[in-house]
Amino acid sequence: MSNELSIANERGQSMAELMGVSTSGGESTPSISRMGMLHQAIMGVETLEGKTRKTEVIPVGAFILNRGDEKIYSNGVTMRIFAQRQQWQRWNSETEEMEKSVLANSLNGDMKDSIGGFNLGRPSGWIEDFAALDDITKQIIRSVKRVNVYYGTVTLDDPINEKGESLDKSSYKDVPFVMDVKNRDSLKSINGVLSVLKRKNLLPIMSTVKFMGVEDSIPTGAKFGKIKAASGDRVDLAEGDNEMLKDFIELIEYSNGKILDLYHDRLDKSMSADDESVVSDIINNDFVEVGQ
Repeated sequence: MSNELSIANERGQSMAELMGVSTSGGESTPSISRMGMLHQAIMGVETLEGKTRKTEVIPVGAFILNRGDEKIYSNGVTMRIFAQRQQWQRWNSETEEMEKSVLANSLNGDMKDSIGGFNLGRPSGWIEDFAALDDITKQIIRSVKRVNVYYGTVTLDDPINEKGESLDKSSYKDVPFVMDVKNRDSLKSINGVLSVLKRKNLLPIMSTVKFMGVEDSIPTGAKFGKIKAASGDRVDLAEGDNEMLKDFIELIEYSNGKILDLYHDRLDKSMSADDESVVSDIINNDFVEVGQ
């Protein structure tokens, strides 16, 4: 089968463009399972010589596959990355909403977002002097995170449930998934593997990638997990890959459509509020003139 899947020809784009892989220099919701990483160990209870004690059942850094209401864990996973995109994200604790920009191959520009603006208020382009910025802008930059979103299929190396009990591996093989990654060390490790594939003239889909979880901590002592990636086995493209890629592209378009709906809805409301303020000012000024 050709290295260029037919969907690329159908859409007038190269396979690399569809997958979000740059062909030039530089750094390169419908129901779907979502991958995540455990940042706090899951504890259980064990009995030893008649005494019970708490023990770590699933460690920090284990991967989580959320499939509907089901949560499955694995210390390592094997992926095929079909597509990748970038977006800005920020958690709004007041509205309990994850605010997002549209998904794109690059964030080098003004990206429409779900709150009716661009980049969630973050300035676009390179910021040469962060210290010179005002406090409000600094806070926005700190709160808005650059996120890489990966789409592909995942096989859990050692699937277990929340009790640490082993599960049937065949039930968790080549599962379509989406995964958000924002940790810098994790992204550096993943991008390092993808760069090696690129130098070999291979697209990410043409090889598996091994993800292992690594525990780390911040100065306060709080623990968190991050990803250590490694190249896997070479994979020949198959006919079913075209339909899988098509499904992921449609999911990306659907997700962007939902964000753009919020952008237009909230932009319209914002403009309406401004218009009402202008009208109110005009009316108030008129009454003042009449009163005089």
